[in-house]
Amino acid sequence: MKPSLRTKALIPALAGQAGQSLAAARPGFTLVEFLVALLFVATVVALAVPRLWNMGSEARTAKQQAIFGSVRAAAQITRAAAQVHNQLGESGAVAVDGTNISTVYGYPTATAAGIVAATGLDTANDQVSLSEGGTKAGSQIAIALNGARASCTVVYTAPTAADAQPLIRYVNSDGNGGTGC
Repeated sequence: MKPSLRTKALIPALAGQAGQSLAAARPGFTLVEFLVALLFVATVVALAVPRLWNMGSEARTAKQQAIFGSVRAAAQITRAAAQVHNQLGESGAVAVDGTNISTVYGYPTATAAGIVAATGLDTANDQVSLSEGGTKAGSQIAIALNGARASCTVVYTAPTAADAQPLIRYVNSDGNGGTGC
């Protein structure tokens, strides 16, 4: 039996494919390749997502640490200005870079016109809230970030006597012994 014209045309086409594997003949991924890629993506997500969730807390903690450093520096700068202008009494005021700062024993008072003005904090733009302070010796004010835990604050206590320094504390606790804002 003689092969027909149609059969003769198919034989060279099939002969070219005879040496190729089934995978090469079909485009796409095998199940094993797909599972390896899926495992890789799942591992990356498992490692990255917890870090991304924690970044907000780390950012608030860093901002609160910056406020703590600012309060410490502002207290010392105000004290130096008070010494230069001889404003070391139980009440007074000094001007630092054009900002009037109320003082108690040469350090800023625990008020918005005292330590908050000395640091240059703006409650609206810096998104901080203040507890009530006072102009008297020993008064304290707490500076907290809006949106942070209540236990994440900087507490400034004005000096209690002429030879005392202010007490500046950085409170950063979640109430369970852990840290974070």
